Amino acid sequence: MITYPSIDRGRLGAMRRALILGTCFSGLLATAAQAQDAGYEASAADITQLQTLVVTASSIATDVRDAPASVSVIDQTSLEQKAIADLSEAIRTAPGVSVGFGSDGTRGISIRGLGDGYTLILIDGKRVNAGLSMLRHYNGDLDWVPIEAIERIEVVRGPMSTLYGSDALGGVINIITKKGGEVWSGSVTTELLIPESGATGGTQRLNGFVSGPIIKDVLSFTGFGNISRKAADDPVLAGDIQSPRGSDDFDLNGRFTWTPSADHVFDLDLAHGRERYEPFEEETERTIKRSTASLRHVGEWDIGTSTVTAFMEDVMNEYEILDRGGAYLGDGITLRNYALDGKIAMPIDMMFSQDLTLGGEIRHEELNDPANLGKPNTVTGETGSPIANSLTAALFVEDQIHVTDRLKLTGGLRYDYHDEFGSHFSPKAYLNYDLTDAVTFKAGWARAFKAPNLRQLNPNWVTTSRGRGCGAVGGPCEMVGNPDLQPETSDSFEAGFIYDDGAWHGGLTYFYNVIEDKITSARVASLITEDGTKYVQQVNVDRARSQGVEGFLTVPVHSDVTWTNSFTYLIESKNLETGMPLSADPEVSLHTNVAWQATDKLILSTTLNYYGKQVDYVLTPETLTAQNVSPYFVVDIAAKYDFNDSFSAKFGVNNVFDSQPKAESNFKENGRTYFLSATARF
Repeated sequence: MITYPSIDRGRLGAMRRALILGTCFSGLLATAAQAQDAGYEASAADITQLQTLVVTASSIATDVRDAPASVSVIDQTSLEQKAIADLSEAIRTAPGVSVGFGSDGTRGISIRGLGDGYTLILIDGKRVNAGLSMLRHYNGDLDWVPIEAIERIEVVRGPMSTLYGSDALGGVINIITKKGGEVWSGSVTTELLIPESGATGGTQRLNGFVSGPIIKDVLSFTGFGNISRKAADDPVLAGDIQSPRGSDDFDLNGRFTWTPSADHVFDLDLAHGRERYEPFEEETERTIKRSTASLRHVGEWDIGTSTVTAFMEDVMNEYEILDRGGAYLGDGITLRNYALDGKIAMPIDMMFSQDLTLGGEIRHEELNDPANLGKPNTVTGETGSPIANSLTAALFVEDQIHVTDRLKLTGGLRYDYHDEFGSHFSPKAYLNYDLTDAVTFKAGWARAFKAPNLRQLNPNWVTTSRGRGCGAVGGPCEMVGNPDLQPETSDSFEAGFIYDDGAWHGGLTYFYNVIEDKITSARVASLITEDGTKYVQQVNVDRARSQGVEGFLTVPVHSDVTWTNSFTYLIESKNLETGMPLSADPEVSLHTNVAWQATDKLILSTTLNYYGKQVDYVLTPETLTAQNVSPYFVVDIAAKYDFNDSFSAKFGVNNVFDSQPKAESNFKENGRTYFLSATARF
């Protein structure tokens, strides 16, 4: 049964008005679809569907149906339909994806019930790792690119360690930015999200995009940037539920593309961003600054296509760090990543037509963390260095064999070497079989791994946890590292069908994941100090499993009306040793959207998101317990109007009914929010 949150009388009228508006809007869409052309039935002849190529799921650009993985694409049209507070709200509608309840009200992307720690975030194929510089309160690695600059987002569900190594055990999200054009063009977008209640902080955003040739056919430039401000949620009005504080963000990115010949392209990318967070309780204001630089070369040769990328990421979490006695330790946490990777994709005609890819990567990571790595460790009796680093290297091969016109077999193997825990192999096998011109059967197995991070491997890591990190011993506690940790490993299987006749588009997939050597806090405290503080070490002791069914369906109701749907049924997601859930994912989630091209200039859309029973964590004085969160739904409505080719606007209401999980949970949705956005193009 769906339960509704209680509201005061002062807001009852507003809710009634929103209810009437939402009901009328939904009815309008349904009526319009019928009135436009009664009895209309879409067919493949009525709708032209372009081939959708993806670059994240395979070592070469591949059609979604042929990709050796389950992939969803969130395109620019979908992102432009409504206003969103952050990208997690757009990604959470993909099948198999959930926005988990993070610490202090923040959100994390969980794929197939494995939790946000198992999802790798990429921007144009390059890792984002800024989260390691900030243990708590971080809004996530999705907010370093303005929405205006995004061409599409590819969400790959299932392990991708064969191509990307560690951290891709659960899946990969690749944010792909727009490319430069042959003529100068650009856009500027301003957006306001105005909540009805102070329980949700409002958002102001200004972002822009520009691109064009400097020297025709030789040198071009692409630039984009963002300035945004999100006010803090009022904790009193929010029922004292932990929620993210206000933030002040800034991003600026530039790309120079040099094409010396038709066979060679060089991209130089430079970016700098800043996220400033309001203080948390007794803490000082935090500012994260992230700078990146990359140089990429794509070359066409007689034997195939090569891609080589050099990448640098520098992250600084700025704040004054003091020890427990008040002594100064440093001015922040610094993280640096350096990576060099390359691959060559070669078409081969030997017995069968094949797409063979060979590649490799070398990566150095350095963390300077006086707040957590430089403290006296009561367990070891030592004071460790605040600096930790690691070096990893990898080689991989992937081959897609076209056995027949309908049958494709893909095999892959990656070898990783880590200077702390040694070698690891990640194999993969996948099958794509076109049963008919419209139906494709897909099935595959992969072994993946997740390496311990720089803190977990350091014997002198000491961090205070209020409960979630303390595991079975309960909190509060001090968490300490372990240099003998081994990577978590997984065996994952999926099988399903995709249907695509050019008009109808759908799919259904079963997935099954088992994780071995899961890293967690020890069952027994290593030490209890005189003041009662428990010390627990990170160990490989647990085994976990998740399985479920996910699906999607696009229905061409009319030439002007599209109905898209996705769902996830999570059969289980739990730690097999403790019986506790792996993440706060709903048992059932359902997303349905109707978009109507009412006129050449006006698009109307309405979305319903249903979240079934799920688990949240509640802190008690002695331990960490779990509770069920009642089902709830969120309804959004939006309208987008193109005045001309140079100017458009959109407006609407998110969370029309102001729905929330029950008050006892430690998570809240953004409340009813009105939005207005305007875009100027040139």
